[in-house]
Amino acid sequence: MTLQIATSEPLKQPCIDADFNVDASSAFQQLVDEQSQLSRDQLSELHKQWLGPHGVFATFSAEVERLGRQAPALDDLSSLGSAERMNEAERAVAFALAQSNRRRATNNPFGSRSRQDLCCVVFDETGAYTLAERYAAYEAMRQSDSDFFIKLIATTRGVTERRIVFHGLLEHYDRLLPIEKSIYPEAYREVQQTHLDREEGLYGPLMLGDSLQNLLTQMTPLELLKQIKAPTDAMACSE
Repeated sequence: MTLQIATSEPLKQPCIDADFNVDASSAFQQLVDEQSQLSRDQLSELHKQWLGPHGVFATFSAEVERLGRQAPALDDLSSLGSAERMNEAERAVAFALAQSNRRRATNNPFGSRSRQDLCCVVFDETGAYTLAERYAAYEAMRQSDSDFFIKLIATTRGVTERRIVFHGLLEHYDRLLPIEKSIYPEAYREVQQTHLDREEGLYGPLMLGDSLQNLLTQMTPLELLKQIKAPTDAMACSE
């Protein structure tokens, strides 16, 4: 498997269209299967080439910031075959230009998509998406991850137990593609599981009923804490 920038060839049908008619889970699993065939070193190198500080997306951002709408990185829009696709891609271009302060702030057109959907855009190899769209999807994924970690850290305030944090770290890690996991220490998951097991040994199993990703979009970190608060913490708060 290789990750390539979209060429000027006619674009293929996207693996996930705007109506989500294609099963995102199947498309994501296909990416997992393909990337799992590569060695850790190969995945790490691909991560560096695409997501690193001097990778494709960082270079794209710098070029757009420097040259604006005239950036060669935007030339692949000329290969789009329909007005609808052009409009979709132009929304991603507008977002990229806004990120570089070349246009007024605008919403990321991929901001409402799930992480699986975003991965299928960022790491798409079919040429279905322009580089601007893949960049916008990557930024949406980074923002989503950041929001999750901010909320996760907020659950540590005023309590001694850390079950939610370690559960959240495991949940997030399990959502990653192999290429994303390649930059983590090899024993990362085992270490976090050990921490969670220790916390559950002290405070009891963490019964959530849903993923933390979903729960933290439905309630605040404080509300979640109150819902699962360990007895010892509850007594401490009442003293």
